[in-house]
Amino acid sequence: MKKRLFLLVLVLCSHILQASALAEPPLIFSDQDLERYQRPEDTRRQSAEPDAAAQGHGEKVSVKDDQHKPNRYEVPYTPYEGTSRRVIIPVRLNNKVTAKMALDTGSPGMVIFDRLAGRLGILEKDDGNLITFAAGIGGTTPAIFTIIDTVQVDKAEDSFIPTVVTESLTNAFDGLIGMDFMANYSLRIDTTRRIVVFEENMDTPNRPAGHDEIWWRSNFRNFASMRNAWKQYREALIKLKTDPKKVEELKKFADRQYREADKLFTRLNNYAINHSVPMQWREY
Repeated sequence: MKKRLFLLVLVLCSHILQASALAEPPLIFSDQDLERYQRPEDTRRQSAEPDAAAQGHGEKVSVKDDQHKPNRYEVPYTPYEGTSRRVIIPVRLNNKVTAKMALDTGSPGMVIFDRLAGRLGILEKDDGNLITFAAGIGGTTPAIFTIIDTVQVDKAEDSFIPTVVTESLTNAFDGLIGMDFMANYSLRIDTTRRIVVFEENMDTPNRPAGHDEIWWRSNFRNFASMRNAWKQYREALIKLKTDPKKVEELKKFADRQYREADKLFTRLNNYAINHSVPMQWREY
């Protein structure tokens, strides 16, 4: 199944036109947005001091400094891939599969190999695999774009992680943890004890769902660009004067890809609404 899928990707990608300047569709906000912004601020943002009345005292109760310290997690790592130095840690994905992942500060997002995608059930869907390209030192290669719902490293966790699926590069680990996840923590690698220390960044009002403005803006533009690219490709196919049967098959494929890109964009937008992301951060 995996090999046939990637073979299909390679064949179809040879027909895909290179997307250039993408048209910017109008920005539309739903009634959900308005309702969300009429609600009071997130109740999770509470004062660090306990309510005096609730404590039954007339004076404020002091809070220990320990309550203000960020959470800290120590995670053992495997230091080698053969003779190459690596930092390979156990990672729990979708609360379903634990895999070996390499930390990679050069990767902006998360990358998983096709065998791990198979374990997660990503490659078993009839359609819904959004084809894209993964860039690396050796150039670009066809890949699949998806979203991992949750990622956990010990008790450090994140949700809604845009992820690229590629062919396996090694048997030593199952993918790469990139800066999307690591940006939420201060990291220290203890090579003597062979542990990675994750220390949470303190929550700030301008990081809804744990992500800053750059993360939200770049993902909205990226998701919208992929959707528009498939729309433009579908429109370009209409003008082709080649084998009608072949063109019709490509049109159906492009339609499926557009629908999947639209579903992913809708998921991103709903996620933003649920976390009160400012509307201007969702421009695309």
